[in-house]
Amino acid sequence: MSKPLLSGLAAACLLSACAVGPDYERPAVPSAAAFPEGKGGSAVIAADWWRGFGDVTLDGFVLQALKNNADVRVAVGRVEEASAGLADVAGAQLPSVTAGGGATRTVVSTDSYTSIPSFGRTRNDFTVGLSTTFELDFWGKLRRASEAARAQLLSTDEARLQVELAVVSSVVKAYGLVRSADAQLMAAQDVLAAREEELRIIVQRVKFGAAGPGDAAQAEVARAIAVSGLSDARRTRAQAEHLLGFLIGTPDLVVKSENTLAAATPAPPAAGLPSDLLRRRPDVVAAEQALIAANARIGYAKAAYYPTFSLTGALGAESKEFTSVFGSGTSTSLLGLNMSVPLLDFGRTAARIDAAIAAQHQAAAAYEKAVLTAFREVRDALTDVRETMISLQAATRRANAAQEAFRIAAARRDQGQIAPLEFLAARRLLAESQVAIARVRLDRLGAQVDLVKALGGARPDVVPTPTK
Repeated sequence: MSKPLLSGLAAACLLSACAVGPDYERPAVPSAAAFPEGKGGSAVIAADWWRGFGDVTLDGFVLQALKNNADVRVAVGRVEEASAGLADVAGAQLPSVTAGGGATRTVVSTDSYTSIPSFGRTRNDFTVGLSTTFELDFWGKLRRASEAARAQLLSTDEARLQVELAVVSSVVKAYGLVRSADAQLMAAQDVLAAREEELRIIVQRVKFGAAGPGDAAQAEVARAIAVSGLSDARRTRAQAEHLLGFLIGTPDLVVKSENTLAAATPAPPAAGLPSDLLRRRPDVVAAEQALIAANARIGYAKAAYYPTFSLTGALGAESKEFTSVFGSGTSTSLLGLNMSVPLLDFGRTAARIDAAIAAQHQAAAAYEKAVLTAFREVRDALTDVRETMISLQAATRRANAAQEAFRIAAARRDQGQIAPLEFLAARRLLAESQVAIARVRLDRLGAQVDLVKALGGARPDVVPTPTK
């Protein structure tokens, strides 16, 4: 190999240590020292956090959703596509070797300016060999492309985690709504039964002049409201069941009615510090990786301003006889260093760079928005957890009081000390308190799920910063 060529290759190796375009630096984003709503609980989010609700049926539905849900499968497919894209870009940094061979037969015209060779008009030529072409990455163009592809893969994988977390959260909430509707249905049936008995008694009293038509009308209105409440509970349950079937990929799903909504929701998880969200939340991490990819594409676009160097080489054999292709003296070789320099493209490269910079600005804004959204959702979830816990305590006291009032009313009725309508009122208040506590328990479950989702779910690779 000649000395100039060796010198050129050495210079290429030295220049390849740099890469055009800006290196990534995480932009400053709005943050806070702590969440004003408090630090939440002390529990750590488990990888299978939904099992904390203690319902094996729910556990089965979650596993089905992770396997069958269409959004999850789409997200997995995007990760596979991004992985293949990274492999494609990475392969461009290595020489490509091609094997080839050929056989040609040329017949020279007798009526031309070219004289007929001594071997006659016909010429046979047989070739076989290996060839390679390798672009020398002087300016880091290929490395920037690889950096962008790698960041895009990480962004896509984080998006998959976000989809899985959203699907699991939706399954838990939909299942909770089904079970809450079951509890509300049972209570609504008791309310309707009490209202119908009240209406029957009042109608009888109207016949005997002990009550007026207005009393009967009011009782009829109350009964109609109870019928509407029962219908609403049935419709809510049906829609929740249909949503659950959609999420787990079972369109004909039928969930057996059971009053099994957990009376106690697991302790809320620790919120950690707001800065933890930059590493915990899949959507925030995905947005930052998308920003890294956009930043790398600026360097890829800028590399078009600089010369392109490529190394070509070939080894083979050529002969006029097929049987002697690999014989002595038939070997061929080629080694070359090519260069192309952009001179005039009428602003196309500048336009591509401007577009890459604009895309980077958009990605930076999207990243900041993702961070702000994460802060807001955690604060909302912390508030919901706190307030639903208070509401649940109040609803529990109401249900206990209504249960005691019903017990006393039943005892007094057995002793003939109260009128039937008074006993029915106590029965109705008990059923209404059960409807209320079922709704509050559902709200408490939803707040818990929202907090887990807002914190980014289980991230074994990220340890939350302890709060004082």
